[in-house]
Amino acid sequence: MTEIVSVRKSVDYEKSLPVAIDKVLRDLGGIERFVKKGEVVALKPNFIVYSSPSKGIVTHPLFTFEIFKRVIEVGGEPFIIDSPGSGLPFNKHSLKHMYKSTGYWEIFEDYRECLNFDTSSEIVEIENGLLLKKVRVLKKLIDSDVIINLPKMKTHSLTFITGAVKNMFGAVPGIEKTSYHSRFRDIEDFSKSIIDILNTTNPGLSIMDGIISLEGDGPALNGTPRNTGVIIGSKDPFSLDFVLSDIIGLSSNYIPYLKVGLENNVTRGSYEVIGDQVKIPDFKLPRTFHGKSSIEIIYVYNKIVSPVFRKLFVQKPNIIKKKCIRCGVCVRSCPENAITMGKVSASIDYSKCIRCYCCHEQCPEGAIDLKRINL
Repeated sequence: MTEIVSVRKSVDYEKSLPVAIDKVLRDLGGIERFVKKGEVVALKPNFIVYSSPSKGIVTHPLFTFEIFKRVIEVGGEPFIIDSPGSGLPFNKHSLKHMYKSTGYWEIFEDYRECLNFDTSSEIVEIENGLLLKKVRVLKKLIDSDVIINLPKMKTHSLTFITGAVKNMFGAVPGIEKTSYHSRFRDIEDFSKSIIDILNTTNPGLSIMDGIISLEGDGPALNGTPRNTGVIIGSKDPFSLDFVLSDIIGLSSNYIPYLKVGLENNVTRGSYEVIGDQVKIPDFKLPRTFHGKSSIEIIYVYNKIVSPVFRKLFVQKPNIIKKKCIRCGVCVRSCPENAITMGKVSASIDYSKCIRCYCCHEQCPEGAIDLKRINL
């Protein structure tokens, strides 16, 4: 089956956004194709760190609000839900801080009861998964009638892009995400776990916010926001990410979870693009990306080199002492307990570091850089 992917231009989050959203939904058969009257609809944006929406790190609240309104128009009952990055506490206080820092508290002023504060989770058994037998996910998310996946267009130091497929990793509650990096150090296995989580949550619709994207060393404060002016939508998260990779000029063979999806017949990579023609030239990828060699280096590192020569990996996280405020987020986010907090700043034990880049991803001050080691 050929999946439809809608690509529409939108230069801002105010005047052009409502029109572009309507075009995307019309291209895909209308919101009523995905939401029926009375259905409880989970809107799953990308929250990762406390950040202003202008920085291109989180799904913009105005973007989410447009989808929210469309769901209400057809009689659905929407709410906003995500589990922020693994270095942050997952409780009502941290969620409120997240909603305020990202602008959701203000934009949803008349609908604050629709901002989720329920942190309960449950274990879901997985049949015929690629790797996982079970997964713990947010209960309110999995109990909803429909999930609408609202990823942010941005780069990622480990998987190179973080799109519609990986956005559902946020269904895993809080710090439990770190265990996946520890358990599945092989990028192929980590990709399989992401795919299993996606298939367990099974979003009915995915629409990506690419109006302001994040390039460079994403997916958080070390990345660089860029006005890219695009919205991408599809029923199929894989097809959306294939189109994203094409738009930024990156072969899908270089994106680990897309490559694994094709190899394991989870996706056929068959899609039809309708709407506007968009190409984004010179989209900057993370410094961990070195073309085909990136996949090969990670494979060799995880399969062969890691047990003996950890210190020789090409990129390593590096603490910028002048920026470190000793908040402890990096300590909590590290799956291998490789980071300790000193009197001046955090420090990393590279003999334990598995180069998952969770610390780099989660640091709220951008105080963890990626440093290349010349071999």
